[in-house]
Amino acid sequence: MYQDFPFTIREVTDLLGLHIRHKNAVSLDADCPFCDGKGKLNINFPKNVFKCNRCGENGGMLALYGKIYNVDTKTAYSEILEALGRNEKAPAYEVKRREVKAKEPEIITLPHASLDVCHKTYSKLLELLSLSDHHRDALLKRGFTLEQIEANGYKSTPVFGLKRLCRKLLEAGCVLKGVPGFYVDDEDGVWTMCFKQKTAGFLVPVRNIDGMILGMQIRVDHPYNGGKYIWFSSTNYNYGASSGSPVHLAGKPGAKVLFVTEGPLKGDLAHAISGRTFGCVAGVNQYGNLPVFLSEMKECGTESIYEAYDMDKLTRTVCRGDYNEKCASCQYHKKWQEQEIICEKKVVKRNNIQRGCNNLSEVCKELGLPCKRLAWDMDENGEWAEQVKGVDDYLVDLEQKKTERR
Repeated sequence: MYQDFPFTIREVTDLLGLHIRHKNAVSLDADCPFCDGKGKLNINFPKNVFKCNRCGENGGMLALYGKIYNVDTKTAYSEILEALGRNEKAPAYEVKRREVKAKEPEIITLPHASLDVCHKTYSKLLELLSLSDHHRDALLKRGFTLEQIEANGYKSTPVFGLKRLCRKLLEAGCVLKGVPGFYVDDEDGVWTMCFKQKTAGFLVPVRNIDGMILGMQIRVDHPYNGGKYIWFSSTNYNYGASSGSPVHLAGKPGAKVLFVTEGPLKGDLAHAISGRTFGCVAGVNQYGNLPVFLSEMKECGTESIYEAYDMDKLTRTVCRGDYNEKCASCQYHKKWQEQEIICEKKVVKRNNIQRGCNNLSEVCKELGLPCKRLAWDMDENGEWAEQVKGVDDYLVDLEQKKTERR
């Protein structure tokens, strides 16, 4: 929802000067400005949302600012832009007391388990699961071979028997405490997993340079909230844990040349087709774990980086009435056929993506790793032709053309 905004909830939080109690790469806990709950306000960076685990106040970043200062979202947007542009703090505010339910259960979030624990638990879980014919066919159609599908460990999410699976994991000596995706059911106090009907799909293991599973993504069958991929995580569930946003390696540790792209599945396919090594972030602006990952790769022998993010980093900003389903209600709808109009949504989106590209360049610069940008599917005018978006799509297209020429 907020992917087109020129700022994030992290920036809004800094602007408000909240009293932060705990912070990591994907979230923070601060004192709630609505009920004064100490460390009860959770700010989720990837989702750009907040929720107080004491009073229940919740919403997006505009709501956070708007509810504090009692302004509508449009005013909140303008004031945030103005304040960030002047690099200043927002005005002081008073805590707006909100009645708290006396028996509201408190959610306990566990610290992330060790890598060894996560790897063992995830590996055993994948052994217990299978891959549906539907998902196997989709992966084959995407460009994988059966051998690659099996080697990468993709499995369909279970639809029932979650507690039984957890019991089998425990019986096998696996630890569930602190492993993202697992939590304790409030009703019966039994361990279960965060698989829901709306998040049904297949699991994509995310591995480090040693091949150990750091976490897992779910490629959902029916995308919602604008996303095809979600983390297998149990944040905001009792005794659950956050997945973070680990970087995935597809290929050889310390490969002389490393290509950085967005999405573990995309990187797996790009590696399978080209044999090249890919470092995969969850999203172009989720680069918090990149410095450590690239530093480890450099120590192993990596000498240069190629940025291979999706080609919408060069999205044309001219309005064509094709940004999304809301274009029909835009004031410029149909006018673009008569005159050239710049789409502000496209401008914001492209700027956000390019900011992620620049962040990668800065990280590489700090580590002394040369970084070059890759581009493909360019037209005769040197602009993106908007036919092939991802590096995996580009490589698949090349393979198909080679086959046709034979």
